Amino acid sequence: MLLLATALLLLLPLMPPGTAAAGQPANTLSAPAMAGAVGPEQLRLGAYLTGLGDFDPARKSFSASFWVWTVGPQDGAKSLSQLEFPNAIKVESPNEVQEATPQGIWSQRKIVGSFRHGWDLRRFPFDRQLLRIEMEEAEREIARVTYVPDPANSSFDPELSLSGWRILSTQLLTGSKQYPTSFGDPRLPPGSPSAYARAELRVLLERTDRSGFWKLTVGAFAAALMALASYGLRVDQAAALSPRFGLLAGSAFAAVISLRSAASELGASGYTTLIDTVHGAVLLYILMATAAGVVAWRGFLRHGDVARVQRLERRVAGFSTLLFAALILGLVLGAIAGQLP
Repeated sequence: MLLLATALLLLLPLMPPGTAAAGQPANTLSAPAMAGAVGPEQLRLGAYLTGLGDFDPARKSFSASFWVWTVGPQDGAKSLSQLEFPNAIKVESPNEVQEATPQGIWSQRKIVGSFRHGWDLRRFPFDRQLLRIEMEEAEREIARVTYVPDPANSSFDPELSLSGWRILSTQLLTGSKQYPTSFGDPRLPPGSPSAYARAELRVLLERTDRSGFWKLTVGAFAAALMALASYGLRVDQAAALSPRFGLLAGSAFAAVISLRSAASELGASGYTTLIDTVHGAVLLYILMATAAGVVAWRGFLRHGDVARVQRLERRVAGFSTLLFAALILGLVLGAIAGQLP
């Protein structure tokens, strides 16, 4: 009954993604104010995502390829060559284009690289991930150059297909990053702060492959079935006592091995995941079956009433199994509800 109910739940159709803004956290980057007649040079900056993959929760990284461009006056034509990526592990630029237009110098650059991401797998496999690609001006401070987003052209390739994932939205934010240092610039007072233009390309993903739940919990559910089977070994038969408690010990061992395997698959983290909690519920279920076996055996030795002992065990088995099923379903429903907009 437990496996059937969970399977039906996992096969529910995916919920609609809703609006992009509803699924994303509050904008932590504030767009720079428009300059007046005298002020910093404004560069219109945009980004178009063309590739995404190599998701690696264990190494806390992902790979992406995209085009980034700026439009600005002649002095801003070299801005792309001064662009750095604070959260990048490695980046390459295989292509670059620059042309003069009536609106200014249009510079375009292809970026291919790997980037850091703190994967939050607490609700795996019902999770969403907000990937960030950070871009920052490396030389000129915010007083000299600012970024203005180009939302009309910033998006992602609609033909981009990700196995087990779907892209809900992309968003390009611009702002600034302030540092409490002058980086040793002798032209500035010691200890004075400095700020640089920054942009951030955000990609909101939703996991669509639910099979990972079964792959990481099938061992735990098998251990729970072994514990349930132990109720069928009667305590009034001495030859059945050793196999009963051996079965419970084996089921506990299987659950622990399954937990270690799941933790290795998802990577080390400082939080408890849905998979961890499911394994914890299985171990609790096995503990209840073990306690029921001990109580039943001691009750039989004290009173010798086999019928009474069997009735007690059936009640404990039914109650603990229903409680276990309700707990698992509640955990899965809570994980699904937590990833909705």
